Amino acid sequence: MRQLLLATALIALPVAAFTGYNVYAAKAAVTANAPSASLGDLSSFRTIITDVQAIAANGDLVAAKTRIKDFEIAWDDNETGLKPMDPAHWGMIDEASDGAFTALRSGKPDPALVTEALVALQASLQDAAQVTQ
Repeated sequence: MRQLLLATALIALPVAAFTGYNVYAAKAAVTANAPSASLGDLSSFRTIITDVQAIAANGDLVAAKTRIKDFEIAWDDNETGLKPMDPAHWGMIDEASDGAFTALRSGKPDPALVTEALVALQASLQDAAQVTQ
């Protein structure tokens, strides 16, 4: 009787472990391939960046630096609500915004780099908005 219980345990435990792992791996794969969640309405952020782009295009990088601060404050104020909704897209936008901040806040901002960084930030905001549609 003891051998029968031991044999059953030696067979059942690896089968249960293998099945459990496969169920866990399947759930992880489904989660990884799931469509991204929405970040909601980002139009207010896009409006600010459009303003910054227009100001920078006129050559006033000091005013552009001041205006992008409005984006930074609004983005930071909304982090706790936005980030959990879609961490991947939130991170993409946050990284692009860091690039724009760096370009505008350098000792002597390069207009070409500022334009490039602002275009990348606007594109990331637009990409996130397209996911919601």
